[in-house]
Amino acid sequence: MPTISRSLVTLLAMLTLAGCASNPPTGPVHDPYENVNRKIYSFNKALDDAVLKPLAKGYRYVLPDLVEQGIGNFFSNLDDVTVIANDLLQGKFRQAGSDTGRFLYNSTAGVLGIMDVSTRAGMVKHNESFGQTFGVWGIGEGPFLMLPFYGPNNARSTAGLVSEYYTTDVQRFLVDDTATDFGLTALDAIALRARLLSAGNLLDTAALDPYLLLRDFWVQQHRRSTWDGKREVRIGAPDSGFDDLDELDELDELDALDELDELDELDRLDALDQADELDELDELDRLDALDQADELDELDELDRLDALDQADELDELDELDRLDALDQAGDADSLTD
Repeated sequence: MPTISRSLVTLLAMLTLAGCASNPPTGPVHDPYENVNRKIYSFNKALDDAVLKPLAKGYRYVLPDLVEQGIGNFFSNLDDVTVIANDLLQGKFRQAGSDTGRFLYNSTAGVLGIMDVSTRAGMVKHNESFGQTFGVWGIGEGPFLMLPFYGPNNARSTAGLVSEYYTTDVQRFLVDDTATDFGLTALDAIALRARLLSAGNLLDTAALDPYLLLRDFWVQQHRRSTWDGKREVRIGAPDSGFDDLDELDELDELDALDELDELDELDRLDALDQADELDELDELDRLDALDQADELDELDELDRLDALDQADELDELDELDRLDALDQAGDADSLTD
């Protein structure tokens, strides 16, 4: 009981953590612990290369396809209990009825689910988890987490794993022997890895950065499973704090200010030019006035000189007249004698 209480407290803490970062289904991946996640990814990959992948290849090589398919069906049937619980928690009651019928039919006619007779009868296999249910309830994804052994998750799906372990993990409740429980868990992991051999090869050969490819693929699939087509789902680009339109608006405002400043500067220069032109015109007017004054002075001087010349001419004429008079007087005296 104390263990369950501590686990529930841990679960609530995880849910609180998940709710602190509500990633929209079209937003970027929230990966603040990328450095640690990459190290765990490297650990998981090394473990996979050394242990899981060779076991999965041997498993596929040794077991006939029919047996391999039967093992996969068995664990898939046990998972339907978790699916049914989350159908109900998400309000998908019709789907819950279908999945319940599928589980009962496979568990009986299908011999504990080894044969998937329900799919042949038209009952579709669904996949629902507590992590998806928490998302439907409005709890945010939280940060992306690469878990040891479990692989890609986020805070919300990790809380879902804890919830599943304590509520709908049928294997845990049916098997009391620890060794048997561990053996079934290992068999489930190897069977799952065998089904993903081709995907693992693609991840190793096609990706420039396998960590980013796996992370983004898992996040996108988790979002699709959570929203079931009700909302658009994609991996958005990281937010830089302002979008391109804001940047363009800011640049337009700066350009407008620069243009106004340039216009103001041009107006100032025009005003200076006009002032300079007025000063030049004033200077020209002053010079013209001086020139006119000089011309008047020159005319006055010419008039004065002309007056003097006229006076001199008159004096010369008077002198000539006086001399003529003297000459006439001398001629008269000569005649008298």
